[in-house]
Amino acid sequence: MNKNYFFIINPVHFRKAKSLESEIHSFFSKRNDKYQIRISKNIKNLKELANSAIDLKVDVIIACGGDGTVNQIGQIVIKKNIKLGIIPIGSGNGISNHFKIPYNFKKALEIIVKGSYKKIDVGKVDNKYFFSNIGFGIEVEFIRHYHQSGIHGLLGYFRAFFNSFISYDPPVFSIKSQGENISVIPYVLMIANTNKQGYGISLSPKAKSDDGILNMIIINKTNILHLNYLIALVLLGFSIENKKNVQYMNLKDLQITSENFYTNLQIDGEFEFIIKNELNISILSNGIDILC
Repeated sequence: MNKNYFFIINPVHFRKAKSLESEIHSFFSKRNDKYQIRISKNIKNLKELANSAIDLKVDVIIACGGDGTVNQIGQIVIKKNIKLGIIPIGSGNGISNHFKIPYNFKKALEIIVKGSYKKIDVGKVDNKYFFSNIGFGIEVEFIRHYHQSGIHGLLGYFRAFFNSFISYDPPVFSIKSQGENISVIPYVLMIANTNKQGYGISLSPKAKSDDGILNMIIINKTNILHLNYLIALVLLGFSIENKKNVQYMNLKDLQITSENFYTNLQIDGEFEFIIKNELNISILSNGIDILC
């Protein structure tokens, strides 16, 4: 049975976007399926294009970009009878890395038309969804500096990493879950649904996207030498689960309150500033179908 595919390309990496567009045309010239390609103008336009795809009753929407692109399009697809495909052309691509979606365009397209999929859980923070992770610690400063620099790729990552060390001042957070309340001053406070973050780095190697559980990782305030030691272990692919100043918890829902009147956080790699200090986080089981 022929299907109708709707590709939404975020052209942040212009050359990758043009190369992908050419590959899609070449790939589908040998098939009888219907397909459309739309290039987004901005972040807001990603959701508009996804809504138009739903109105057209397509079978598959394909998010072509990084984690932020997947997030924006995925917000619209949740609980709809439409499969979501991913072609990674972003910088970190943590979500596609979790699902082992290849960077080779032809191989990624073959996965999409094959049609195999997984029903996965979706995290929710107040009225917004996340697919990979949200963070409240130094990872937020890292994301903020990364996007402000305008430099993509590893160079931008290293520069943002250095600047975040200088500017980050950890606030006090209160975390309430399952009748318990803890207070933390974290360097890292991340809640993960997948086992990969950007560039294949993993703070949550045991996370599964279909187990109905969120993984919370806390690296409490410590000295710079110990923090650098933990970061080095993560970059080298080692677990830090049992290390000093590190906490891992498995949760279904929680409430996070900041000592500030606002909250800085990152949602799937995108910086968010929210003028409230209390956020409710939960998980929606089987929220979306991912082709993988």
